[in-house]
Amino acid sequence: MRFDTLLIANRGEIALRVMRTARRMGLRTVAVYSDADAASLHVREADLAVRLGPAEANASYRNIEAILEACRRTGAQAVHPGYGFLSENAAFAQAVADAGLVFVGPSARVIDLMGNKAQAKAAMREAGVPTVPGAPASGSDAQVLEAVRRVGYPVILKAAAGGGGRGMRVVHEESALPELLRQARSEAASAFGSDEIIIERAIERARHIEIQVLCDEHGHQLHLGERDCSTQRRFQKVIEEAPSPAVDASLRHEMGEIARKACAAIGYTGVGTLEFLLGADRSFYFMEMNTRLQVEHGVTELITGLDLVEQQLRVAQGEPLGFAQDDVRFQGHAIELRVCAEDPASGFMPQVGRVDRWRAAPDVRTDTALESGTAVSPYYDSMVAKVLAVAPSRDECLGKLVRACERTVLLGVRSNLGFLSRCLQHPVFRAGEATTGFLGQEDLHGAHWQAQPSAHAETVAALVLGGMTAAPNAAEARLCPTAELWLVPSFDTATATRHGPSGEARRVSIAHRADGSLNVGVHAAAATSDDAEAPRHVDSLHIADGEIGCAVDGLYRRLAFFSPDADSVWVQDGADAHRYQRVTRFGSGNSDGAQDLGVRAPMSGRVIALPVKSGDRVEANQPLVVMESMKMEMPLCAPGAGVVGQILVEVGSQLSAGQVLMELVAE
Repeated sequence: MRFDTLLIANRGEIALRVMRTARRMGLRTVAVYSDADAASLHVREADLAVRLGPAEANASYRNIEAILEACRRTGAQAVHPGYGFLSENAAFAQAVADAGLVFVGPSARVIDLMGNKAQAKAAMREAGVPTVPGAPASGSDAQVLEAVRRVGYPVILKAAAGGGGRGMRVVHEESALPELLRQARSEAASAFGSDEIIIERAIERARHIEIQVLCDEHGHQLHLGERDCSTQRRFQKVIEEAPSPAVDASLRHEMGEIARKACAAIGYTGVGTLEFLLGADRSFYFMEMNTRLQVEHGVTELITGLDLVEQQLRVAQGEPLGFAQDDVRFQGHAIELRVCAEDPASGFMPQVGRVDRWRAAPDVRTDTALESGTAVSPYYDSMVAKVLAVAPSRDECLGKLVRACERTVLLGVRSNLGFLSRCLQHPVFRAGEATTGFLGQEDLHGAHWQAQPSAHAETVAALVLGGMTAAPNAAEARLCPTAELWLVPSFDTATATRHGPSGEARRVSIAHRADGSLNVGVHAAAATSDDAEAPRHVDSLHIADGEIGCAVDGLYRRLAFFSPDADSVWVQDGADAHRYQRVTRFGSGNSDGAQDLGVRAPMSGRVIALPVKSGDRVEANQPLVVMESMKMEMPLCAPGAGVVGQILVEVGSQLSAGQVLMELVAE
């Protein structure tokens, strides 16, 4: 045995995932953490844990010397990098080896070879693997333009030093190239420490298919089938499944054998993934190789019955694989959903804050480090959980996951659970026809994608905000599913409004009936008595374990809720969570009727561009500030036409959530 103590150089759900398999195999586990993660679950579950440094990843999870020092302090003889951070950093793998430790992954030489997309494509061509036409994007903008013209539009700009969709931009026409090239270089430098870009021809109507490989030190290379990762938004994977609806046994064998041949050619060891674009004509092209465990490895585990972390650790111990290619069997269909702290209604803006209530759904696999009370920080990726299901058929698997979205409780921070549920139910996805362009071609604010709270959700919010949860009594309330409105108490009623992208202000009156039930009246704030809706009859009210069960007009449902204070409440309605808040005023104006607005940072981050200056006249949705947070660039846009007032930050300024960045006088 080469090691009995394993340090996991990562955080969150992947640290827990590795830790639990390692413990089952009889290994001692060591966690590392930043100041932001001092109270995290992965720290508490490990046998030992070592602080690395401040919250910023470069000072903690990417600090090679701090990780090696943690190994020395704890006696760890091996390091598992997880995914992200240093997992595909050749210098880190070499430093681990130079320290006399075992790196759970391929050699630094292989990581270096496959970590640069340009080098990787050249190596794959030599091994006989078909590759996407492309070129390096080095030199001046004029030289890049000439290279793009040679490749031919449309093209994809990609970060040469990393993957995961960071630094990727699609260019359809020449006029867009300079700005998209700047964005790609900036995001690549931030995510991977290198702004090197490569150019690839964009294969349209393509599928993103990846082949899972497993290789040992004794000359054995296996493939474990494919995963379909075509459902992407801005090159970020959203849903992954195995097997692919587009791959039959013959194509699987062909792609798998090419992947095995490629691994043999470069001397690969451990688990890894070769990613391909699959055209409508069944032609396929190598894109890149991930020399690590993938986020979506769980779907392969569910259809093969293998524990890929266990296989990684056994290979790292020097053991030969215990089975051959003919022993690999595929059973059933598995799908994974990436649950992220982001707001689909606001352009998928990443969210930070406290998760007030968390509960995983039963009967599915959920990989997460979330607990009730966990803080989602701005320093790391926005993915907070992975929900996976397996079933004998794809249709049954889809049904299990839709129910799982509805039964997973995540309140306090906005998430994409509802969006994922609607994606699973979209006719294109249900038919197995989603390509890499599927979500990009959809109007994600269209009717299919809108989250519409039911009468039950509005009623539950009214009961909580009206103080009805314990002892109903006569009250009146207005409700609002956003956090941007204000409370106005009245003498004998609670007043608020509900505003949303698809709803008008609502006024809700709650009246206690003699038989113990309630009448809940809902009408527009400006409506007359003639316009009022018929009151809802509410009975069978039960409150327990963070849920309210009630019958509204004879239909009984249970909804999860959490009220962080007396004036606001989160209510989960199916897979969607809505926040309601009592408010008192609707905005403020100055003496000449213009409205003064403050452009605020939605979360912590850093200013990387200020495209306007004081005195500029701007239009609605025009970018005012470009900030970076959670490894992404995010433009903050004008809510309406106006004139830029005082600018309170500069490029490079560190931002805190809610900080006013500039003044805008709306017209």
